[in-house]
Amino acid sequence: MKRLIVNADDFGLHPLINDGILESHQNGIVTSTSLLASGEAFEEAIQLAKATPTLGVGLHICLVGGLQPVCAPKEIPSLLINGRFPETHTEFMKRLFSGQVKGQELRKEIQAQFEKVMSTGVPITHVDGHQHMHVLPQVLPMIAEQMKRYGISKIRMPDETPFLFNGVASIGRWIGKVGLTAITQHAYTTSRDLGFSSPLYFWGMMNGGYLNEKALLGILSKVAGKRGVHEIMTHPGTSNSQLAPLYPWGYHWDEERLAMMSHVVKEYIADQGISLIHYGQWDDGAHS
Repeated sequence: MKRLIVNADDFGLHPLINDGILESHQNGIVTSTSLLASGEAFEEAIQLAKATPTLGVGLHICLVGGLQPVCAPKEIPSLLINGRFPETHTEFMKRLFSGQVKGQELRKEIQAQFEKVMSTGVPITHVDGHQHMHVLPQVLPMIAEQMKRYGISKIRMPDETPFLFNGVASIGRWIGKVGLTAITQHAYTTSRDLGFSSPLYFWGMMNGGYLNEKALLGILSKVAGKRGVHEIMTHPGTSNSQLAPLYPWGYHWDEERLAMMSHVVKEYIADQGISLIHYGQWDDGAHS
């Protein structure tokens, strides 16, 4: 059986992103989303999640992206630059691997993000991370502590095959993907040893921020040929013009939202016998 989780990241970041995710679920193929504890539209996202029980909701651990922490900045200064997380994963990783980030502060912020999300009462299906920082060897054990605490057993492992370019001619992005895949392979071992489950296939990294209809169909052709559980990561939203000045990541939120609702895409999924699910709808062992 070919089962597919389509997860929209950054739920709670901004009302226009919340709108795009909800529309992509109600009128498209998005089955799952992941919630940012410190997003400015967090409370709105909680209300939407409670009103939309068909949408699986995960926890989107955030340590980068220029976003604000849950803890007071004075409590976790080693994680921050001018009161916010580093803009890029490169900057965060340099600070982490050079010893500038204090472990107790990292643990404190991760715990605070879990506590804020879990206190809402929204059922949490899985854990993933903003720019995938959750798989780093210094970070994953701290996340695992909280997953065990709250009984969460599913986690994203972002190891998109290095052989997929899917129309993206960026060597820099490809190198980053290969490096992250190497880290993720180690994280797989840790997560399996702890009894956590992850989809066998992950897609959307090379096309991250611009998963338009053509790129999505390219990925779906891979999904159609491989039995097992797959995850596609997406970032739908509404109004590129309003979001781009706020989040300078080069994302194309509108194009991703339209791709998720494409009739061509929905027909292809149906024709290929792909079953759409969220993280809470399967339980196949540690590496499925």
